[in-house]
Amino acid sequence: MRQLPGWIWLLVAFICASLATYVFFVLVKREPAVPVVKEKTSLVVVATTQVDPASSLNAAQLKTEVWHQENPPQGSFGNIQELLGRVTATSLSPGELVTENKLTPRGTIPGLSALLSPDQRAMTVKVDEVSGVAGFPVIGDRVDVMVTVDKGEYDKDPISKILFQNLKVLGADQRMESRPGDKPLIVRTVTLEVSPEEGERLALAAQEQHISLVLRGRGDQKLVRTTGVDTATLLGLPSKANKTVPPVALPRRTVDVIRGLQRSPVEF
Repeated sequence: MRQLPGWIWLLVAFICASLATYVFFVLVKREPAVPVVKEKTSLVVVATTQVDPASSLNAAQLKTEVWHQENPPQGSFGNIQELLGRVTATSLSPGELVTENKLTPRGTIPGLSALLSPDQRAMTVKVDEVSGVAGFPVIGDRVDVMVTVDKGEYDKDPISKILFQNLKVLGADQRMESRPGDKPLIVRTVTLEVSPEEGERLALAAQEQHISLVLRGRGDQKLVRTTGVDTATLLGLPSKANKTVPPVALPRRTVDVIRGLQRSPVEF
């Protein structure tokens, strides 16, 4: 058998070494593949347009978006069909998540009555630029109602007193919505949430006296007991309301008491 030249053996050895080196770098030095983990998501319903309070929701006002978490926020919805016909309790902005606490109970009819708390009533009173806090109360604000009495026996010495505290504003000039960026407007009427008894007293105050609205801070639920102030107290003078009324002497009665043969008068 003819012997192969030496250079062929060298070439074969070089090729084998190259293949071994290649296999080494491919199999030994290769980085392990990173497993692909699928992100867990869910669907939520958001508003597509501005939605006013006490409005019935329809499909054109809603859309679904991907929530990049497995569990959606509590009270949210994943299906538009669940929300069709539901009535809003607050205003919704475009892109805002729709949750149960922003809606009225199921079966509520759209309108101002949808914003009322149980056993409460809506009452509209006239205000002016001064008594209406220069137009600053907006829907959802809380106000105190102050009355100034200057008729009858108070004609010479008017008195002011807080009549109600922490009443909710339902509307202003027949508007039931407040949108971000809205500027304060001078309103002529304000609709307040009252109980039946408060409504009776407020109707009389609005008819006979001058009422003013006092705006409360957000979250301020504290009720304060006041005695009111009259003109004399305002000016630092003796107040008629604080004057001590002298006791009235009641007529005394005399009765004759007979003990045996003795008779003596006794006063009561």
